[in-house]
Amino acid sequence: MFYFAPGFSVLTSKQFLPRTPEVQGELVEVEIPKSTHGAAILGIAQACDQHYTDELGTHQAFGRMANGIVLFILGGGIQIVLVGLLYFFSEERMQDPYEAIGTDVLAKDLRGALASGKALDQSHDALQLCLKDHSVPWSQSMVSFVWLCKCVPHIVNAAWATWVLASLPSGSKTISSKMGKLNIVSLPLIPKMCAVIFIQLPLVFLDVALAIVGMKFLMYCNALGKLIVKAMSLSYIETVAGVVFAGLSSKAFQLEVNKTFLVHEFTKMPLYKLESWLSGLLKILCIAGLTIWYCRIKHGDLQDFRLACFQYKYQFVFPNCEHCGLDFFGLHLAN
Repeated sequence: MFYFAPGFSVLTSKQFLPRTPEVQGELVEVEIPKSTHGAAILGIAQACDQHYTDELGTHQAFGRMANGIVLFILGGGIQIVLVGLLYFFSEERMQDPYEAIGTDVLAKDLRGALASGKALDQSHDALQLCLKDHSVPWSQSMVSFVWLCKCVPHIVNAAWATWVLASLPSGSKTISSKMGKLNIVSLPLIPKMCAVIFIQLPLVFLDVALAIVGMKFLMYCNALGKLIVKAMSLSYIETVAGVVFAGLSSKAFQLEVNKTFLVHEFTKMPLYKLESWLSGLLKILCIAGLTIWYCRIKHGDLQDFRLACFQYKYQFVFPNCEHCGLDFFGLHLAN
């Protein structure tokens, strides 16, 4: 068994299922989200399952589907609004001071003062912005790396779930109960297309958008304390769909969603043959590379300004400020 993301596994069918020797494939299981998104998928599957509707009635099946879809609209809608508000208002307000005058110009002024040994005038734009910025060099890169590590499993799992859902065969027996789990093994074409287009793809886009917005939001935090607190706050947006689901759905529905998987057998999947160590190494390299590109190249001018600001304070500001920072084993630490 190989694990590539939370809730995702690949099982060799000839080991776990009775198969004829000439038929070999990979049985893929993807855990549906324990949130309003998973509720919508399970609701659609139950409404399309002939056995479920025969046993509990059409009204129960379609009522469950309506419940799941309404929960999905609420949870997804709130997430979209929060991400939009964060991007169009909070981020822009944080970014404005650094856009008034190019940070490359301000960094040049600070480095000129460092080279000449003469402090800038108190009214200088570079000094004014520098005194308001209390970030620590490389702190944005470190926290952004952790933020991407937090986002990647959600994005990967949502992408796998989209692929598996789109690959499910058509059939009236959509749910198979096995070993205490509910496996969605098929879906009629129209419901499947609706689930992929209106549930899974928006989930992927929302996860990617949140990762991008979060990176930009963290980049313009001007203090280490704010940076850490805001990184923790961003994680809350990821949990909104789960919070809405836990608060508004019935306990019985929650228990069913918690044990539901999308299951499909693929005949050829060379991508999944990656060794577990290689898969992990690729993730490390990709996340580290993306972090370095975003923090040190795309926003290189901003980081250069902050480094020059940090050095300027240690040369001109902190030596004249007795109450700034603290002494630690002979080192004076302040920002």
